[in-house]
Amino acid sequence: MTCFLHFWNIGTAPRGFFFDESAIAYNAYCIAQTGADEYGVRWPVFFRSFDIYMDPIGVYSAVLPIRAFGLREWAARLPSALYHLMACVAFFLLLRLWRFGSWFALGGSIVFSVIPWVFPVSRNCAYAGLTAAIFGMVTGLILIDSALRRRSTGRAVLAGAAWAFAVYASRSVCPVLALLAVGCGVVLWRPLVRRWRVVLAAAISALVFLLPMIISVLRSPGALTTRFQQVNIFHGVAPLGEVMVSVASRYLDYFSPQFLLISGDPGLRHHTGRGGELYWCLAPLIIAGLYVVMRYWRRQPRYRIVLVGLLVSPVSAALTVDRMHSTRCAYGVIFWLLLAMLGARRLWQHRHVGRKLLVVACAVGTMETSAYLADYFGAYQTRCREAFETQLTEALRYCFGNLKTNETLYISDSAISALPFNENFAPSGSGLSKLEVDQSFKPCVYAHILFFGRIDPRVYQRMGIPPERARLYDGNIPEPGLLLRCNAMVAVSTALDKYLVTRNTEPVPLGADLVQTIPFNRAVRYEIYRIH
Repeated sequence: MTCFLHFWNIGTAPRGFFFDESAIAYNAYCIAQTGADEYGVRWPVFFRSFDIYMDPIGVYSAVLPIRAFGLREWAARLPSALYHLMACVAFFLLLRLWRFGSWFALGGSIVFSVIPWVFPVSRNCAYAGLTAAIFGMVTGLILIDSALRRRSTGRAVLAGAAWAFAVYASRSVCPVLALLAVGCGVVLWRPLVRRWRVVLAAAISALVFLLPMIISVLRSPGALTTRFQQVNIFHGVAPLGEVMVSVASRYLDYFSPQFLLISGDPGLRHHTGRGGELYWCLAPLIIAGLYVVMRYWRRQPRYRIVLVGLLVSPVSAALTVDRMHSTRCAYGVIFWLLLAMLGARRLWQHRHVGRKLLVVACAVGTMETSAYLADYFGAYQTRCREAFETQLTEALRYCFGNLKTNETLYISDSAISALPFNENFAPSGSGLSKLEVDQSFKPCVYAHILFFGRIDPRVYQRMGIPPERARLYDGNIPEPGLLLRCNAMVAVSTALDKYLVTRNTEPVPLGADLVQTIPFNRAVRYEIYRIH
């Protein structure tokens, strides 16, 4: 059933295709066709796109599906869903290793598969690296636990490989893994010293597997730091004291009922906008789990790992400007669910009140999960249209699908100016501004043109977007084709904190026929004209 939920309508739910997804899919297409990324760099460790760098696992994982099935949305999104399902299987094995019964382990893995913290991003290829990192973390926990218990250097080497895989998958996991290792070293000092060979084997293994990344970063430090420089909370002139207070406030956000149970991440690409990152039915289980962990943590080393994991998982997110950003702290879902499973086992051990409460929680959870999934595949698909740029992607899909041989797609500046309706494109600063691009359609729109236009990688690597295929409309029509425009011009007033919409007075070529419209709202719509 959970496999069906992950793959059902994965290409159309969510219906849009965010520009990160287009960039990942097209770079995978470039690798499949030429062995080089969009800039012609052969087999890179990091993929440059939008003048930042993307993690490699998400791109390389999409190469085989795209090579087999072509540039299709569902093919690009397939790896993210697969990694989430693999993480669920690994979570089942972790619970069995921690001596949970098979039914408890199965129930925990099912909850993991439909948890609101991860399920939406598992259907988005922009976060294939995130679900891959979660899979790597859970696998690493299994292997290092088994290696320490059996004193197996072989399993320790595999554990190091799993941690390295997680780092390649998502750079945001680096501080979490580093602090997790330090924290576990502190709280598990004595048993780790007695098994120092196992610990050393895991550390050396991780270092060896990370050598290509280390060499790449030494050659080009920006590959690792550029994105963080854009979003880190230290970027500015605020006094250090204020910054530290802000970091502490953001850190505590990720333990608040508001984030965990009530509203979650405000971004509709990461969250449905209904409920928190965890289900309400997990609250009593987490409370019971906290009781177990706090009472027995001295006797049970695994409980200390859970506590350390909970404490370090929001670190990456707390250092960035966004508040309650679920994808930057998604690794915490592993430890929250471990805590809930410890609580569930504790309740089951109390035959009267505890078991009744657990049965009630399971019944509520079934209804809650059903309601969540019904909303995700229902009303959420309308709510998230702007977040996934559905209007633009539908317009480009129509245009390139109906573009005849030797015809050109002309894209008006007004079509690009409409993107500030999407909060991700709202420019920062003050005064009045709107998005403007040149013939390369950068900074972001070009990725959609590459993906939906199926631009040959060999051509793009050599000369960019071929003007005979797609070009910015400047009033000149050298070849017949289609014109994509908006009926309005949209600008953003950051001073007034609102959009300003004016009628588009740009002339439509004589003899052009309106063949399609795609609405943003009642006042603003995309218009597609056929030019003869």
